Amino acid sequence: MNLENKYIDELILMREEARQLKNWKLADKIRTYLDTKHIFVIDKKNEQVVYHRTKGSRQDLIHLLKKENRIEKIFEAWLFSMKQTINKNTTIIQKS
Repeated sequence: MNLENKYIDELILMREEARQLKNWKLADKIRTYLDTKHIFVIDKKNEQVVYHRTKGSRQDLIHLLKKENRIEKIFEAWLFSMKQTINKNTTIIQKS
């Protein structure tokens, strides 16, 4: 059994409980400790998402997540435009 991983999992749970109790100081302290272990907790509206990384900083992870989000939005816009083109072409064919 890997004790360090067990305690990391417990710290993640403790941090979530601290957030629910609005104990921001404790939640931040736990997050700062986890950062030193390359375990990054990102808060979302109703949850926390945990990223286990082998290297890099919190800022590196945030930069990567923002980049992935931009790529996803670009793809969704392209997909939408393709669907619009298909719908337009289908309408033209049906009218002919």
